[in-house]
Amino acid sequence: MSRCFLLLAALGGLSASATAPAEPFAIDFEVRSGKASKTAHAVSTAPDLSDDPPRAREALEIKAGDRVTVQWTIRGTDPKDKDPDITVHFFAVKEEAAGQKAVPKLDKSVVAESAATLDIGPGDKSEGELTFTIEHPGDYLLRVETIGGVGGPAGHDDCAALDVKAR
Repeated sequence: MSRCFLLLAALGGLSASATAPAEPFAIDFEVRSGKASKTAHAVSTAPDLSDDPPRAREALEIKAGDRVTVQWTIRGTDPKDKDPDITVHFFAVKEEAAGQKAVPKLDKSVVAESAATLDIGPGDKSEGELTFTIEHPGDYLLRVETIGGVGGPAGHDDCAALDVKAR
């Protein structure tokens, strides 16, 4: 009898994971400088990622003083629900090392920042583009994120990020 119970519990877990809610947003993010470019796509950001292994990010190498253009698209992927008052936040900030796990505080060394609040419904799309210059050599995190998302697994937010190495 315990084998039957374990089998049913395992099948129930498979069924539950197959019907887990989909991500509420799709994010496409591109960083360009001259003829070089890199792209990234959305990943989920849980409230506490302290036990997660670092995720590798693409890195774009540029010369300090080069102009950088970022472009992002965010699409609502939930077929039924509208997410009101979602903040779409972009920033470029100097980091200690490319690929570091911790997001630097945005209280210094911020090169560019932008934010907009909007409602995203099924099939809605929002696009943004920003051009700026990274004047000083170093490693920079460029990230676009949603803030205030209540959809998706555990009510998390989503982000897409790339590193820029200015030499």
